[in-house]
Amino acid sequence: MDDLQFEPIEPKKHNPFYAFLALFLALALFLLSIQGYFYLIHPEPINNVTLADVQAFLPQDILKEPFTSHSSADVKIVLEESRDQIKQVANYISVKACKKADQVCQSKALFYFVRDNINYVSDENFHDQLSNPLITLKTGGADCEDMALLVLALEKAIGNEARLVFIPGHAYGQIQIPKYKVGKWLNLEATCKTCQFNELPDDSALAKKTYNQL
Repeated sequence: MDDLQFEPIEPKKHNPFYAFLALFLALALFLLSIQGYFYLIHPEPINNVTLADVQAFLPQDILKEPFTSHSSADVKIVLEESRDQIKQVANYISVKACKKADQVCQSKALFYFVRDNINYVSDENFHDQLSNPLITLKTGGADCEDMALLVLALEKAIGNEARLVFIPGHAYGQIQIPKYKVGKWLNLEATCKTCQFNELPDDSALAKKTYNQL
């Protein structure tokens, strides 16, 4: 036994690639867990509500003359005229589109409804007339101002702060959702069919803005 000799065992060399891969996978799982937690709290809308669904229960006698003033006080009068019916529409879309009573999900659902169902119709007399939001729902078409006013009327109906944003030759909406990104105004660009919730085209984002609090 004394004559036996043992060769020392060299420690295995660790490949840095596997260490990097393990770190990458751990980070990916962490980010996915955060994203999953966010969607668990604020789920995305799951059902699409069509314009025909909403038009089925709109009152028949809603056609009124367009409102020509853009002052905050006068726009509030337009919104007040349609408040009860708009609240019914907002409730219907929110319940159909969101599994749980989550205001972020419902806010997204209202924006996507207008974006996907109301067709943009240009108006050569920009900054001239505003329509009652119920008229926009009835006709299914509107210019940028009336689309913005519709989506903001719906958003206000579920308790969000809202304001019209005017840039040269265009208008869109912004909202604040209680207890969500406190103090931050979220963009609602309904005429942009590829824009997501809180997304703006670059030319709109960079343009000079004026605001009309509703």
